Amino acid sequence: MSHLLVYLGDLHQVMGPAHASVASVLAAIVCGTIIGLEREAKHKPAGLRTVSLICLGSTIFTLVSILIAADAPADRGRIAAQVATGVGFLGAGAIIREHGAILGLTTAATIWVVAAIGVLIGAGYAAGGLAITIIVVTMLIGERFLDRLVHGPCRYAHCRITYRPENGKTRLHILHLLDESQIPPTAWTFSQQNDHEIVEVAYCHAHRNHRDVLHKLANLSGLVRIDADNVGH
Repeated sequence: MSHLLVYLGDLHQVMGPAHASVASVLAAIVCGTIIGLEREAKHKPAGLRTVSLICLGSTIFTLVSILIAADAPADRGRIAAQVATGVGFLGAGAIIREHGAILGLTTAATIWVVAAIGVLIGAGYAAGGLAITIIVVTMLIGERFLDRLVHGPCRYAHCRITYRPENGKTRLHILHLLDESQIPPTAWTFSQQNDHEIVEVAYCHAHRNHRDVLHKLANLSGLVRIDADNVGH
């Protein structure tokens, strides 16, 4: 038991540089994959590959910082400190302002905390990095349950969108938006009306993130008319 507790601390104190580096890299891949899978399941821009690489990159930068400082009178945290600045720019790029709405804040915050986990693992605290990873995933998943606890279960309404086909381009755009908002195929149907096409969608009006699909559909380039129940309720 005491031997296990030793390895829950700084790996650099109980392992050689090579073994500590390998263990840290593997831990970073595991932690990045765990958070990345949750982001991928929600179809977020920063998915499995992006999140895993951010965690791995932060760990490698921290390991390099420690290795450089081991052979010279240098600050072992200098390179790792720059990770926060670099990731800040990366996170800012994930934030989008679209038609008055700000999107991607959670994605940017996730990028920031994943980089912090990578730095922690690179510093030798792989067990701590894994513990924080579990906390982060629990928070991201728990958001859905808290939303339902506050606003109740999904309540569905009907939306009818009339649009110009534009040689099929508008339909493809609509399908992309429906997939992006995780609207299942059973919740929408397409039909033809003279020179226009119509898509009818069942959407949840009780939750703001579910209602957001209306905002996306309302900004279609070929939109002719949109009629939605419960708008403003």
